[in-house]
Amino acid sequence: MCYKWSNILYSFLLVVITAIIAKYFTAQGMSAFYEILDIPPITPENHYFSYAWRGLYFLLFISFCLILESNKDKELLLDARLLFVCQLFMQILWTFSFFYMEQLIASVIVIILLDIVVALMMHTFFFISKWAFALTVPYLAWLLFATYLNIAILFLNF
Repeated sequence: MCYKWSNILYSFLLVVITAIIAKYFTAQGMSAFYEILDIPPITPENHYFSYAWRGLYFLLFISFCLILESNKDKELLLDARLLFVCQLFMQILWTFSFFYMEQLIASVIVIILLDIVVALMMHTFFFISKWAFALTVPYLAWLLFATYLNIAILFLNF
């Protein structure tokens, strides 16, 4: 398969811009907010989160490239693109609400909505590219774990 450079660049920019913005909001709240929270005992050490996200962003980049290169039904491709961009926006919204605004209830609502949008995105990806779908499975698994952590943090700090 011959990939168009424009699709690779588009996918790369979307994912990298999301990562940069999310990292900014996370950094703003790590020392001032997150460090004083009571967290569940199974929470990984902070440095593991950055490793996990690097890998997940790489998988998202590749999966979206596969979607962009597909020649499936145009309406299905449009749905996949919209859901992908929506979940990236919701990632930013979650880091903003949790780390920057320090709003635990709002962040739980946002991450649950993010889980739903990612599941819908994956459902759409499945009908376009099985590989793109498979590459997003670790992302949903990580989000579900993050959802558990977010809910646990809410209850531990309420």
